[in-house]
Amino acid sequence: MRLTVGRDQSDIEKIRYFAKWLLDIGEGKLGGIDGKTVIDIPDDILINDPHDHIGSLIDFVYPSILEKYNNTSYYQERAILAPKNEVVQEINNRLLSKFLGYEIEYLSLDTIRQSEFLHD
Repeated sequence: MRLTVGRDQSDIEKIRYFAKWLLDIGEGKLGGIDGKTVIDIPDDILINDPHDHIGSLIDFVYPSILEKYNNTSYYQERAILAPKNEVVQEINNRLLSKFLGYEIEYLSLDTIRQSEFLHD
């Protein structure tokens, strides 16, 4: 529903239709009794590159990323959802490889371990 803020009525209708379509797919409402059906994917969201699915998806979701990387609203309006952490990692690696510079990895912990060097 956040996608409808500041949009005109025709865009709102399209967004709501698309959201309902996604929910119907997820809830199995588009299939037959056995849950099997053919779902037509609209051409404007279909990835047609058989050789580089992830690259095509990145280019679709993040067009001109190198020109807009400083624009925070650019990222707020986009997201790629993935079913597995391995896919998320591959997408992240591919995105990061597009940027110049070197990579820095920051590590964190969610528990505290007593240091063997601390004295009472």
